Amino acid sequence: MCHLVTELKALDTQLSSWLESASQSPVVPVDTYVDDLDTAWALLKEGMGRNGDVLLRKIQVPACGQELVLIASVDGLTDTQMIDQDIIRPLLATDLPPDRWDQGAMTPIHISTSRTWSDILQKLAAGNTLVFAPGVDHVWIVDTVKYPQRAIERPQTELAARGSEEAFNEVLLTQKTQIRRRVRSPALLFRDVSLGRLQQITVSVAYLESLANPSLVATAIDRLNAVHVDGITEITAIAGLIRDHPRSIFPTIRQTERVDLAVWRLLEGAVVILMDGDPFVLVAPAPLVDFYRTAMDYSSSWIDTSFVRMIRFIGWLMGMYLPALYIALAEINPSILPSSLFIIIQGSNAGLAFSPLVQVILMIVVIETLREAAFRLPKALSTAISTVGAIVVGTAVVKAGFVDPQIIVIMTLTALSLFSTPVYELTATWRVIGFLLTLAGAIFGIFGIVIVTVGVMAVLVDMRTFGSPYFAPWAPFRRPDWSDAIWRLPWTNLQRRWTAARPQNQTWRTAEAPDLQAHLNQAQDSPK
Repeated sequence: MCHLVTELKALDTQLSSWLESASQSPVVPVDTYVDDLDTAWALLKEGMGRNGDVLLRKIQVPACGQELVLIASVDGLTDTQMIDQDIIRPLLATDLPPDRWDQGAMTPIHISTSRTWSDILQKLAAGNTLVFAPGVDHVWIVDTVKYPQRAIERPQTELAARGSEEAFNEVLLTQKTQIRRRVRSPALLFRDVSLGRLQQITVSVAYLESLANPSLVATAIDRLNAVHVDGITEITAIAGLIRDHPRSIFPTIRQTERVDLAVWRLLEGAVVILMDGDPFVLVAPAPLVDFYRTAMDYSSSWIDTSFVRMIRFIGWLMGMYLPALYIALAEINPSILPSSLFIIIQGSNAGLAFSPLVQVILMIVVIETLREAAFRLPKALSTAISTVGAIVVGTAVVKAGFVDPQIIVIMTLTALSLFSTPVYELTATWRVIGFLLTLAGAIFGIFGIVIVTVGVMAVLVDMRTFGSPYFAPWAPFRRPDWSDAIWRLPWTNLQRRWTAARPQNQTWRTAEAPDLQAHLNQAQDSPK
């Protein structure tokens, strides 16, 4: 019995001593990299190394003696020639110790270190090359990223007869380079944000530090940091997550693929959001009138631009109100019409099987079906199906007695007018509101059209885009912004930037700048 007590006391002493030594020894976090190449090799092999495109290679470096160096990369994302010439070849000839390899043993410019496995694996998945060296408690991360990319092409959705023909492509670094090539200023900054818990896609906020409002930049970055998703494949999803009024049918952030348009908005004090993997960028803030300003407006004369903008406004009126007014005057308020026009409208509808409202809805379905078919078909067939389908269907429905010829004319003008909207995402908005106006006109007549119009105006006045009024420069009324709203004044009259982005400097062109005509007059008056 005494012998058993003695053994228990001895075990208790040993246990206390072991616990005391364990408490005094440093605790290494599970995610921390430990200087052990065999463990690193095993972790990579059990993880990403199971993929056939993950390349793991051990080499004998003279500076490390008999110990090996592990190099890991992903085939297809890395420049293999750069790995051979700028990493492996210099390492085989260097005498520097492993903790100083960034000072000459490896020649690439971008070399960093990491001590956490989560960051190490993320860098490997992004296309960097990992160098595991013995005797150091970190991993060398070498930037050898080389993505296959599409060539810079012409814009596909924002065509222009004059001006730049350069569009963004899907590579973020190329997008930044395209902007830097046009804005050669140290004030141009890019703030990168990583989105997606699984995808880890890079989104960048571009702005001019000396011009953009700091609160606007902070708002854009904060909204991006507040996005918590597993992954995002296109920038449209980001726009829906960070824009004001996400459930509104009105877009409050603009998308563009044109480099010149993005640069022009930067020079106005706005921010541009770029995403790796999407050729479109976001521009904020974006008031409603901004969706009617195109890149060609600034490459044409001021009188031509002003005339075209007035045509767009008239086209918007026709596309929104033609069907609604026709139905309201034909069914609810015929007493407003002159007697001759009333007889014509009623006579054309006599003997038809459907009311004007049903005819309009039928034509809306036909037009939308043709538009969708033309969009889905190959480009060589889309033009033919659109033209032939419109002619055949239009003629057939009139001869069959389903639709009045006047409805055909009205709906054709409506479709053409709505398609004149410069920005595509706004076209869908006006189609929905036009349909609501048509229903209101069929139920309540002119009074219903007025009620829907007032309701839409109230919604627009209440909306905001990144802190700026969405319906500016009409509400609130900002007289200086009218110089580049519905019309565009000559360049000599444009002296101030738009106030929508609240830039730090409102002056775009100094008023004291010498006038060209004054120089010409002075040159003519001077003696030869």
